[in-house]
Amino acid sequence: MELREKELACEIVRDLLPLYVDGMVSDVSKKSIDNHLEQCTECSEIYQDMTCHLEMETPPTEISDVKRFLKKTKKMYFLYGLGGLSFIAVLVCLIVDLAVNKGITWSLIVGSSCLFADALLYALFTCKKNKICTSMAVISVGAFVLLSVIQITRYYLLGTGTVWLFRYGLPILLLWLLVLWLPVLGGTFLKWNIWDCTALFLFLVIIGNYATKLITGDYVWEDVFHMQGFTGNALGEVIGIMIFVMVGRVTKWKK
Repeated sequence: MELREKELACEIVRDLLPLYVDGMVSDVSKKSIDNHLEQCTECSEIYQDMTCHLEMETPPTEISDVKRFLKKTKKMYFLYGLGGLSFIAVLVCLIVDLAVNKGITWSLIVGSSCLFADALLYALFTCKKNKICTSMAVISVGAFVLLSVIQITRYYLLGTGTVWLFRYGLPILLLWLLVLWLPVLGGTFLKWNIWDCTALFLFLVIIGNYATKLITGDYVWEDVFHMQGFTGNALGEVIGIMIFVMVGRVTKWKK
């Protein structure tokens, strides 16, 4: 009778060993299995074999460190290569600009554009925390610098165009940066899901389109309330807002 009870106990313990190894048994079961393994040599050997196989399947720390180093090295080589190509492109444009225009003109725009793109890619590849906010900060500063360079190059160095930066450029830039920033802040700090952030973005796009046309003089306030203007400028966004809001609600209900 005692032999059968021992065999039954061994069978139960062996069935529970995979869960025991993974730490997924209750405290009471763990204590019972511990006591059994101390007394039963056969079950203890089976347990040792299971843990040995688990350790062999788990990659050593050194291998993980090497993989992490190789991944980081590939990333840095990519960034260095991209920076080198950008430098070569800017250098070629500068030489051509000096040869054709006898001075530095449009090559400033090319250089600023390459610097802007490289800074954004560097932020995306290297930033681990708050990547979206960091990228948005790079976009905000880079867009302002690029607009300023375009204004300086065209008006002061090439002698073409007008001083549009403060009248149109900056107001429109700040407007659309606000359109981009608000959904990002909502998702980062208010923990909104992607659907709600997208719906907010589309709503702000409607406001941004009307405000942009008001700034440039393409609209007057009376045109904002005309149904024809609304259909042409905001109907698609309104439909998108309704769809994304419904999808966001369904996603929350499922959770």
